[in-house]
Amino acid sequence: MYIDRISLNNFKVYKGSNTIDLSISPGKNVSIITGNNGFGKTSLLTSLVWCLYGKLMSDVDERYKKEIYECGGYKNYCNRLINRITLDESETESKLIETKLGSSDEAERQGLRQRHQNLYSFSVSIRFKKIFIPAIPCNDLELIRTYNVKSQTETLAVYIDGQPNELTKEVGPEIFINDFILRKEIAKFFFFDAEKIVELAEIRSIEDRRSLGKAYGEVLGIKKYLDLKGDLENLRLRLSKKNSSAADREKLEKLGKLFGQNSKMIEHHSSIVHEKEEELILKRFASDKFQEQLIREGSSITVEELKDFRQMKEHLQEESLRLKNRMKEMMELAPLALVASKMESIRNQIETEQEQKDKKNNVSLLKRKANALKKAITVEGLISGDRKREELFLLIENTLLPQGVIVPKPLLDFTSEQENRFLAVYDNLQNAFSKNFKALTAELKKQQTSVAIINRKLFDGESKENDPVIKVIRTNKNQLDTEIKKQEAECIDIKAKIISLQNEQNNLSLQVSELSKRVKVEDIDKAKDEVAARLIGELETFIYKLKNQKKHSLEEKILQELHVLMHKQNFVQKVKVLIEGDMIDIELYDADQRQIDKDSLSKGEQQLYATALLKALVEESNIRFPVFIDSPLQKFDKEHARNIIEDFYPNVSSQVILFPLLEKELNESEFQLLYPKVTDCYLIKQKAQYESGFESVNPAKLYETYNNTIQHVYGN
Repeated sequence: MYIDRISLNNFKVYKGSNTIDLSISPGKNVSIITGNNGFGKTSLLTSLVWCLYGKLMSDVDERYKKEIYECGGYKNYCNRLINRITLDESETESKLIETKLGSSDEAERQGLRQRHQNLYSFSVSIRFKKIFIPAIPCNDLELIRTYNVKSQTETLAVYIDGQPNELTKEVGPEIFINDFILRKEIAKFFFFDAEKIVELAEIRSIEDRRSLGKAYGEVLGIKKYLDLKGDLENLRLRLSKKNSSAADREKLEKLGKLFGQNSKMIEHHSSIVHEKEEELILKRFASDKFQEQLIREGSSITVEELKDFRQMKEHLQEESLRLKNRMKEMMELAPLALVASKMESIRNQIETEQEQKDKKNNVSLLKRKANALKKAITVEGLISGDRKREELFLLIENTLLPQGVIVPKPLLDFTSEQENRFLAVYDNLQNAFSKNFKALTAELKKQQTSVAIINRKLFDGESKENDPVIKVIRTNKNQLDTEIKKQEAECIDIKAKIISLQNEQNNLSLQVSELSKRVKVEDIDKAKDEVAARLIGELETFIYKLKNQKKHSLEEKILQELHVLMHKQNFVQKVKVLIEGDMIDIELYDADQRQIDKDSLSKGEQQLYATALLKALVEESNIRFPVFIDSPLQKFDKEHARNIIEDFYPNVSSQVILFPLLEKELNESEFQLLYPKVTDCYLIKQKAQYESGFESVNPAKLYETYNNTIQHVYGN
């Protein structure tokens, strides 16, 4: 399929009716829609997603979910989609109509009412060609979504060959779009911002992997076979219930009833959660508004922050006391630090006295040894004669004992403990004292500054909290925040119930399956049951093989695309797709079979990887839907940009629509590489503020027309 025409009526900057006619032909499948920043490129892309999915667009991409939340819900979001000038004109015209209604006849009043009803509305329509719908002849299909900001009502019309169709009425237009045009779960692969595509390379959490796995299952066509298997299992269950014995039938009936009740309870709880989450969006939005009012009134501090500041103050006071005690201890040593030269003299004196003590101790020891030696000589009678003995004793004393040694009286006479204490203080003063003193002083100053800041904030907060206006706003905000916390807790409880019910459903399903095996099926239904059982078995085998086939095919295609797009030919040598139940993950390996951490890739490399993944998925899906790319060629060098232009854009789909910013995201030389594939070009021109329109441009004269427009606007 391809898109033949897009029409916007009063959508954002597009005042009035604005239409783009697109076309494709053999060898030419790329359309360029360009304009300056703020002129409406992204608004056009948003209009397409809104036209297809309406309030379900939040399921397409996180960006839309965030925008809807920041607006305070879907209705408020739609109120901002209408063109501002149109809204002002509608207000003026509405007053005129109300004035005329009283003085008009019935026929004129009916026309005025119809005219009044059409005010405050905006719409987007998309016309498809070559779309295939089973069992329904279809040359073209048109979607028209309209929203009225006054009545806050939305309508979606689906026309097949210009006429409403019973199928769309029967299943509903939203389901029709999801089933026959493009499922919302995979729309992100066809409407994407090339700069933000790196999100595909940043899948980390289990929830991200499960969400992506669901989208991959849709894209790769696996889900429809799983649904078919589920339908066949339900058929067998119905046959079993119909043909079971009285006891088994009663048990099956009971299990089936319980299963049905659980399904309804899950649906009911899911509906409640959805409603509560919608309410939470509005309440959080209102809470943010109260906070803005507090800021405007001069009280930007919250109650929680006030409590935190008080706790921080207490902590800082305790820390300050600890630092002051440390400073007090250090200040006791400060006088000693001031007389460092005296301390040096004392240390020298201690060393001198220690040497003197050592000498005195040595002399005493030698005297004892000499006396012991003389005593031994006398006792043993080794020397006869007193004279010789006296001469020997004198020789011993002169040899062993130092002569003329005078040990002065010690000045300090420190004990060993006193010496050790003094030397410890001295070493502290010489080495760590100065460094620690400076660090402690700096830390004290920092503490004092922090205390002063906290005190100032507390003073401002506490003084302004007494303001009566702020008190009222604060009370309302606190009440609302309490409700939000309570509702968040309720949502968590309900989600827990849903998980419990889902687990119970799985157990019931197993019980039904086991019970069904024991049930005797009548001949008339036996063939049906056997066929269903055989098909379920074949489907299980087929799904297993399909998953492996898709897995290997996806691995090959991703690797092939990486080699085409990346200039580092040997960088990625292997791609591994991991499928675990409903989760999927993709791993990259280098030439040495080492896994490549995707977080270590540059933003440009991550974008190339995500681009290769996107191309592989689109090819594997066999879904023929146009691909829309905003902000192309972001973060690419020249060589990679050339690969993207020549190998990716023309081949990613049978119809590709690019939204580049000329010269910045697509320069003229790059456009020339793409030119042989280009079929249509449109320039978005701003006629006035909040009023843009489309100008069809000959592709050969795109840059000439663009430059002339720039010169006209800026007078260069």
